[in-house]
Amino acid sequence: MKKLIIVLLLLIPFGAMATVLRYMVVEPKAPSDLESIPLDIGKWKGEKIPIDQATATSLKATDAIVRSYTDGENDLSLFIAYFRDQKYGSQIHSPRHCLPGGGWVVSDLERVPFNLGDEVVTVNRMRISKLSQRQQMYYWFHTRSGNLCSEYSLKFDLVRNSLLLRPTDAIIIRITVFQGNKSAAESQQLAERFAQELMPSIRAALPFSTL
Repeated sequence: MKKLIIVLLLLIPFGAMATVLRYMVVEPKAPSDLESIPLDIGKWKGEKIPIDQATATSLKATDAIVRSYTDGENDLSLFIAYFRDQKYGSQIHSPRHCLPGGGWVVSDLERVPFNLGDEVVTVNRMRISKLSQRQQMYYWFHTRSGNLCSEYSLKFDLVRNSLLLRPTDAIIIRITVFQGNKSAAESQQLAERFAQELMPSIRAALPFSTL
């Protein structure tokens, strides 16, 4: 009985702390503005793709954009979603879980170095296909702690920022290359060149500047 009381006395404060951290929100000092990311970036010409209501409801992002871009020879798509607070069912959805539900077949998933121009980060590369479509997707997450590519690291970072009483906002960046006859190396080089032109605009659109 004495041991049970000791265990309960230990669990009560930890449970109270977990409850406080779950429901306490530290608001970012500024909003995101993903719509400010230009459609014309260097040689790239972009077009907005509307997000339907069903997707928006499932996504639960604070701010999100979907764009298609072309330089006249190559086509790719951009998806960015910003989550102001990840604690209330609005946590980032991993593409590795969402894509199969949409009929996409993931044939390969690996982590690769990805050159952003001023730094090299580790991202997830997925080869996906659906009917005759072959695409190569690159995605990673970013929080106030920096770039992350692991879903587990993202969860850990959420807990750490909560304990430090910091905002738990985060984004996912996803660049998809319509592969065609390109090799994997050529597709990645294309995605990297696009990302290098894009990153200054993404940084300016976020309420944190560590990206």
